[in-house]
Amino acid sequence: MKLEDYRNLLDQIDDQILTLLQERAAIVKRVGEFKSRTGVERIYAPHREREILSRLEAQNRGQFPSDGLHTIYTEIISACRALERPLSIAFLGPAGSFGHAVSSHLFGKSVKFVAVTPQPDIFTTVESGRADYGVVAIENSTHGTVRDVLEMFQYTNLQICGECFLPIKQHLLSKSPLAQIKKIYSHPQAFAQCRQWLGQNMSGVQQIEVSSTSEAAKLAASEPNTAAVAGQLAGETYGLSVVGESIMDGPNNTTRFLVIGSHSAARTGRDRTSILFAVKDKVGALWEVLQVLKNYKVNMSKIESLPSHTKAWEYVFFVDLEGHAEDGNVRKALTEINELCVMMKILGTYPIGEQSEGF
Repeated sequence: MKLEDYRNLLDQIDDQILTLLQERAAIVKRVGEFKSRTGVERIYAPHREREILSRLEAQNRGQFPSDGLHTIYTEIISACRALERPLSIAFLGPAGSFGHAVSSHLFGKSVKFVAVTPQPDIFTTVESGRADYGVVAIENSTHGTVRDVLEMFQYTNLQICGECFLPIKQHLLSKSPLAQIKKIYSHPQAFAQCRQWLGQNMSGVQQIEVSSTSEAAKLAASEPNTAAVAGQLAGETYGLSVVGESIMDGPNNTTRFLVIGSHSAARTGRDRTSILFAVKDKVGALWEVLQVLKNYKVNMSKIESLPSHTKAWEYVFFVDLEGHAEDGNVRKALTEINELCVMMKILGTYPIGEQSEGF
């Protein structure tokens, strides 16, 4: 066969792909009409999307790159979802932040992105209806919990409906050579993740904390002899060059992001449930709650205390449990915990997040 023959075959395959995409779009529109008739409002269904991607990856057998398959189908699902109703996604702005990158990774590009600053305001943006979902950073493997986000769960009725683990690659970005940099902007978490490198290579250079790494990049792009600690997308967005590559102190620097919205997700068989509770003021109260989890064989993957804002020197506990809230053992455990506590609420039940590529 000649080269032109191979190209003709590829053209035929592309025509078939387009025909099938059009058929898929037509079915999605009918699904949207069915949801409207039956009162089903959910557009984003992370459990269903996980099911689709897992099934396709299992059938792929290595003929097509797995990462490419995930990217393509994320965009196909995103475009089809927009046929039902375009979604708006709030993230920590401005454009180019890690939250922006994760939002695009999870929802595709056929959505409206809403940049919000500071991060806790993402909750009010979703609650008010200015965005359908929000993406917030909850913890980092190097620097721990993002406290201002964790505290917001005491006040909101929003549910966690998804999560994503993102390997964070921090770079030193600038329009100036390294030796000419007199000032560095970044988010406090980013500075903390790169403390050792900055101490060894940028000693004496002023460090200024701002609301996000993308805000840092935006400032660095507008001021001479200035740099930002931020990710690759921020550099590309604001025209900055990498003058210090992968400057994180830990090679496995990863941030966990949560998707918040008005609903939880259905069961996938590999799920997580997050709860918030306050124990009674008595000896062994927390032990009793932990004993319930042991009795029902529910694994606890995270526990963190927060000051209660209802009474001084009292605390509430944020806990991640393995399993869906509708699983028999989890459901029974939550019922007993609720009886033991002065307050307990389910913050969300959702598919355990996959590790995505670093940005």
